[in-house]
Amino acid sequence: MVRIICISDTHSLHEGMLYNLDKLIDPSKKNILIHAGDCTNVGREFETKDFVKWFERLEGFDLKLFIAGNHDFSFEKEPDYLYELINEEKLLKSNVVYLEDEEYLLSLPEFERPIKIYGSPWQPEFHNWAFNLPRNGNILNEKWNKIPTDTDILVTHGPSYGILDKTPFNDHVGCELLRQRLLEVKPPIHIFGHIHNSRGVMSYNNTVCVNASICTEQYRPINKPIILDISSVYGDMVIDKIEE
Repeated sequence: MVRIICISDTHSLHEGMLYNLDKLIDPSKKNILIHAGDCTNVGREFETKDFVKWFERLEGFDLKLFIAGNHDFSFEKEPDYLYELINEEKLLKSNVVYLEDEEYLLSLPEFERPIKIYGSPWQPEFHNWAFNLPRNGNILNEKWNKIPTDTDILVTHGPSYGILDKTPFNDHVGCELLRQRLLEVKPPIHIFGHIHNSRGVMSYNNTVCVNASICTEQYRPINKPIILDISSVYGDMVIDKIEE
């Protein structure tokens, strides 16, 4: 069995999280940690370095995977220090994978085939944040069309429209084009964050959708990571248990 611990939107407050990640690890299972973006506040160099080094140091996980979000400007601008910081060989030694419009194949003996994880940081534009593209535009649609049709776990920073995407003003702000792509791909799991107010789990078209925001609307890192225990039955991924 595999345990997926989902977090997002830690906003440089990872050290102050109310829940300790090591307490959520199940030593009888393979443990995967997925962070769905906004790991920093505004992507300054010291914030980015602090997060990546913290993520590397976390122990007890067979894989630690993360993407960027709209607050993570350094990942969009790609300064020289970032290239050194997320050098593939260095990160892989600590079981860390960074994804940006790409997939990662996770091979585990518990599964008959590799688990395909795809990560992307984009969302419909809102003011002048990072990884923003015009809502319902062709470029954003091209980003979502890159998602492979055989994706098992989709990780995006933002939600799709109407799915755990309500602001405190009761507005739906998720991406309409991403929702359409979800209907086409039908991944068993979709992990995201971005909208702190809508943290939780819901099912849509046989996809378990997880808004794993750790920070509240007031930027307090007190939300519990969401846990998915999964297994394989005749080659298909099965979600055995969800802890919110």
